[in-house]
Amino acid sequence: MNSGRKRGVLIPVLLVCASLVFTPSPAASEMVLAVPDFQAVGCMPYLGPAVAEQVRGKLTNRGPWTILESSQMNRIASEHRLSMSGLMDGKKAVSVGKVLGAQYLILGSVNLTGSVFTLTARLVDVETATVYSGFQTVTHEGEEGLISAAEILADDIAMELGGPDA
Repeated sequence: MNSGRKRGVLIPVLLVCASLVFTPSPAASEMVLAVPDFQAVGCMPYLGPAVAEQVRGKLTNRGPWTILESSQMNRIASEHRLSMSGLMDGKKAVSVGKVLGAQYLILGSVNLTGSVFTLTARLVDVETATVYSGFQTVTHEGEEGLISAAEILADDIAMELGGPDA
């Protein structure tokens, strides 16, 4: 009787452990990432697209993922009468991500407060519309520091995704 009770407790424990081990993560297989232009907050509008392009470039060929080309994202979105600008709204971002065929969106912003630039990004699961992870980096070097800050942001994202070059 005692061994039956142990077995009865052991099976649910094993099932819980197995579900934790086999829960899919973004790195589970080749995935498609969409990185729309970042939103510029408190700074010149051209900085959002410029930083997003840096992040796209740094993530390309770094792991088991494909980065959608920004011109392709814009073309597909316009064909579906969707706008790629202002994708900070989660619902809109998810619908655009689904149309693009992406599993994950990397939504970000370039924020200027005083003389400090802060880059933020969120990895959003398109299927569940949930934020998988968030990232942030800061530079005190003005616009000149944005390139290295974008590289740090891309490195953090790649590490989270589990790319071989992370």
